[in-house]
This record gives sequence, C-alpha cells and structure tokens, in this order.
Amino acid sequence: FDEEVFNNICKDYKSFSAKLDISDIHFIPISALKGDNIVDMSEHMPWFKSGSLLNYLETVHIGSDRNLIDLRLPVQYVNRPDLNFRGFSGTMASGILRPGDEVVVLPGKQKSRVKDIVTFDGNLEEAFPPLAVTVTLEDEIDVSRGDMFAHPGNMPKLGRDLEAMVVWMAEEPMASGKQYIFKHTSNLLGGTIHKLRYKVDIKELHATEANELKLNEVGRCHIALNRAIPYDAYRKNRTTGGFIILDRLTNNTIGAGMIIDRQASEEESLSFWEVEAPSETLQRQTSRVTKEERSKHYGQEAKTILLTGLTGSGKTTVAYALERRLFDSGRAVTVLDGENMRLGISKDLGFTANERSENIRRAAEVARLVNDSGLICICSFVAPDGDVRKKAEKVIGEDRFTEVYLSAPIDFCRERDTKGHYEKADSGEIKDFPGVSAPYDVPASPDLTLEMDKLTVDECVDRIMRLLEK
Repeated sequence: FDEEVFNNICKDYKSFSAKLDISDIHFIPISALKGDNIVDMSEHMPWFKSGSLLNYLETVHIGSDRNLIDLRLPVQYVNRPDLNFRGFSGTMASGILRPGDEVVVLPGKQKSRVKDIVTFDGNLEEAFPPLAVTVTLEDEIDVSRGDMFAHPGNMPKLGRDLEAMVVWMAEEPMASGKQYIFKHTSNLLGGTIHKLRYKVDIKELHATEANELKLNEVGRCHIALNRAIPYDAYRKNRTTGGFIILDRLTNNTIGAGMIIDRQASEEESLSFWEVEAPSETLQRQTSRVTKEERSKHYGQEAKTILLTGLTGSGKTTVAYALERRLFDSGRAVTVLDGENMRLGISKDLGFTANERSENIRRAAEVARLVNDSGLICICSFVAPDGDVRKKAEKVIGEDRFTEVYLSAPIDFCRERDTKGHYEKADSGEIKDFPGVSAPYDVPASPDLTLEMDKLTVDECVDRIMRLLEK
C-alpha cells in the first residue's frame, strides 16, 4: 500500500507505453484480496484520491471513441424482397447519415442521394454507429456487397497496396508472396503479404529484421491485394482500418492486421503483371474452333491495332473511323476505347503510373479474348509507358499486335482538348498527366506513325488500311 512503490510502477509503465503512442492512460492501485479500491475507496491508501475502479468504469468518457465525422457504411447485403424495393444493408462503421445526404459508393465512385434509412422498427431521421440499417437511394446505381458509402467530400483512401501491422496467429509461419484471403469489412478478396519490413520485439518494442513471422509475432508488412478497396488508417477507424487473414484451404483465421497511415511507394507497389493466378488448379481453356477455322469464316486475320499518343491527338476519332471503314468492307471488328474502359472494367483505377499500367494490362487481356474469337480489335489508349506497351504486346501475341503512333505537337493536342484536361494538369488538379506532369515514351519503332497535325482523319484511316492489307 506504499505510494512510492505505486508511483515507481506507474513510471515504468508510462515509459514503456510512450513507445506505443497511447494518449489516455489511467492508473488505479487495487488489491482484490479484500477489495481495496475495487468498489469503494481503500482505507489503506488514503494518499490516492482519484476514486475506485468501479467509479472510474462508471464515469469514464467513451463518447469520443466513436468517429461521428467520417461517414463509412460498408454494404453487407443487397436487400431486394420484391421488384419495388432495393436497399443496401450494413452496420454503420462511423459518421452520421441522414435522408437527403449526398453519398458516393466506392470503389466505383457513383453518386446519389439517400432516400430513406429503413429499420425493422421504422424509418430513421439519422443513422450513426453502431446501428444496423438499410439505405435506399434516389437513383438506380450499381451497388454490391463489399462496396462502401461515404460522403463525396470525405472519402476513405482507395487502393490495393497497404501498409499494416500484422499479428500472426498460426503455427505455420507467414510466407511472403503466398496467396491468402483477406477479410476487410464485408469484402473477401485474395492477396499476398508482399514484404515483411520488420518484426517487433514485444518486450522492448524494437524493430528487428526478419524473414518471417511465427506464432504470436508482430510485424509491419506491405500487403498487395488483388483489387482496390476503400480503407482508412486503423487509428482513424477500427472497422475500415482492420482486417483478418484467412488460409485459402482451411478458411482458418491465421492473422489480423491494422492498417497504418502510410502508403507503399510507387516503386514498391506490386504490379499485376507479376501476380500469379490465385490457384494452381486453374488452367487456361481452349476452344474447339481453331484459329484457321475462324480466319476462314470471317475472311480475315485477327489483329489488335493499338493507337497510342497524347491526350487530344485524335486516337478515339481515328479508332471509330477505322472501325466504320473495316465494318463497311465486311470485316468483324470492335473498338476498345480507354475512356470506356475507365467507365467500366477499370472504374476502380486512378491515374498513377501503376494504375495506368493495370488499365493497359486489363485492356490487353480483353483484346486477346477478342482476337481469340477471330475479330479485329482497335485499341485507343494513351499508354504512355513503353515497357507497358511491350508487356501488352506479349500478352496479345507479337504476330497479332500492330502499334500505330499518333504523333502530334502538344499545342495541337491542347487545341483539341474540349474537356479541359491540360488546363487542369497545368494547375495541378490532375496529377501524373502524360506530356505535362508525367512522361510519354514515344514509340521507338512503331509499325506506323501518323502526323496528326498534317493529316485528315480519312488520310489516317487510308494509311492504316494499307498497313493492314500489307
């Protein structure tokens, strides 16, 4: 019951906890043998005036533990009992939601307004954590399990490369590069622990180098997921900042993670070009219709024509004019346009170098499928990175890939820019913009170069047609 002994213990714990960055610590001297300072203040410790343990538990302020600022509502279930009702059910993770609020649905970034907040006991005027609610919207937009509602001016981060502190919970050590299942809010998705940065010595809280995490060990890791998710730092939001790791075969929980408010650098981010298939049992299937049969049926060789150049050089205009000419001449052809990709297959991607690379990878896979069906595919993309274009050529096949460079002075492209992209890039509103704030690798040896400031659209199409005929 000595005050000096108590103060020394407090001092030791304060020194240790400083490394954990815990801001709210309260010390109470107790002895459970005879209930000293448990329910009532102890007569044996008159020097302690802050009250008993029970008093502290009954009066401690916990209201600030809930984040009522950042709206986060993960969608757990799309509720559609009949054709007249379509709601999106989930538990409020943080923030406040009211009917009439404008919301954005991530990762697709579609916007709408809240029509009603529905519960079993009736509609609510506002929802807050930890209420479970069903939200209806004024517009028919695409929302699925795993999506997240947020306010347009206050969105979580969106990405697939995470920095996290991981606690390992399995007998088998953690393996870098191995495919695991990650459960984040209502999302289940594949991914890898790309890199173990360091292990934490839990006795001294020092960082030590390590190649693996064993049972009950803690370390900082770079997580590379198979697709982008909306997330926050764990310190900001425990629901959207935490995840668990599952074994792919047994579905056992083998780890837990807390996302930290740092991101992997662009160079460290794992490219999807390097990602292996999520299961060794997956095999590419082949059609019973041969390449030669398709060629004879359509009267053509399947080709992919990549039109690459700066924004505003005329890629889309030439692509659709070429499609019209080929179609009128009896060819089976389609256009794969970069902007259409961004509105559909790649709507979860931004415009960093890695995300542009991933957009081209997806386009290359689609083009290959189009070519496998015997069709001609015209691709209209900025595709600023020369190495990425080479990777796309490898995916599609060198014998089926034709690169056409639309050469145009930057002033010509600016004049043709009707959407203000260059103006926004100049002001910094759009970052990593090829030709302004990011490089564009001019093709070293394209199959054809078109000087767009000197040629008409018909002349461009004529030259591409002659190239294809040749």
